Amino acid sequence: MRPLSDAVIAALIGATSSVIGSVLTYLVGIRAVRRSVRTSTGVPLGSLLESRLDRVEQRLDGMERSIGDVREWLAFREGRERPPIWTPRSLS
Repeated sequence: MRPLSDAVIAALIGATSSVIGSVLTYLVGIRAVRRSVRTSTGVPLGSLLESRLDRVEQRLDGMERSIGDVREWLAFREGRERPPIWTPRSLS
């Protein structure tokens, strides 16, 4: 019975060491990733980029609104200053 228990203990030690090594490698890798995505001041890079992208989106939305206003104004001005190119026969 002694050789069987020694074999089981050896297998458990081998499996346990492999699992512990994998867990430690995972933890070290996660820590390295977290460090690499932080700025020099310690602010997480993801949240910093999200806030900047939100500002860019807000500016683009504002520009779209402004361009739409200018287009409407130009269309209005063209309509007032030029006679229409085509008019329906019922209006002529």
